[in-house]
Parts: sequence; C-alpha cells; structure tokens
Amino acid sequence: MAWNNNQWSNSSNFNSNFNSNWNNNMNNSNLNNSLNNLNNNLNNLNSLSNNLNNLSSNLNNNFNNLGNLGSNLNNLNNNLSNLNNLNNSLSNLNNNLNNLNNNLANLSTNNSNNWGNSNWSNANWGNSNQNWNNQNWNNQNWNNSVSGALD
Repeated sequence: MAWNNNQWSNSSNFNSNFNSNWNNNMNNSNLNNSLNNLNNNLNNLNSLSNNLNNLSSNLNNNFNNLGNLGSNLNNLNNNLSNLNNLNNSLSNLNNNLNNLNNNLANLSTNNSNNWGNSNWSNANWGNSNQNWNNQNWNNQNWNNSVSGALD
C-alpha cells in the first residue's frame, strides 16, 4: 500500500525529530563529557595547588630546620670551647698539683738536711763544750799543780 503525503510528511518529521533529538543527545553527552573534563581539570589544578602549598610548607620547614641546625652547631661549638677551657683548667690544676708535690718533696728534703745538720751541730757543740771543759779542767789541774809546787 502506498503512503500518502501525510504519511510521508509524518515519517519525514519523525526522522527529522529523531535526528534532531539524537544530535541534541550527542551534544548533551559531549557537553557532559566536556564538563566532566573541566571538573577533572579543576580537581587536578586544586591538587596541584595543594601540592605546591605542601612543597612551600616543606621548604619553610627545611629552612627552619637549617636555622635550628645552625643554632645547634653554634651550641656544639660553644660546648667544645667550654670543654677546651675545662681541659686547660684541668691541665693548670695538674701543673699546680705537680708544683705542690715538688714543693712538698723539697720541703721534706730540706727538713731532713736541717735535722741532720742540727744533729751534727749539736754534736759538735757538745764536743766543743766537752773540749772546753777538758781544757779548763786541765788548766785548773795544771794551775793547781804549779801552785802546789811553788808553795
């Protein structure tokens, strides 16, 4: 059975509407895809921005750590200087103790020598007195003998 003009017209309109709807759907799909891509790009940009912020924060932390490291190195240097001063003080103390020990040894030696000399002097003094006494006794006896003989 042949189509009449209305049927052909309706069929043509249907095809046209179908094609238009198809195109619209395709365009909408493409638009949705584009919007999704834009959203993904925005998300990626946000992630990149966050990563840059984190990098900046990490760099600041690294600079702060370097500052702290410099401060710690200064403190270490001060501690080493203090240790060097302590070592010098201990060396001086050791020298003073050695000098004191030497002085005590010299004092002990001097006392020993003085004690020996004192005993020697006392012995000589005793001998000198004894000799003087003997001399006086002898003189006295001689004087007595001479005096008796002269009498």
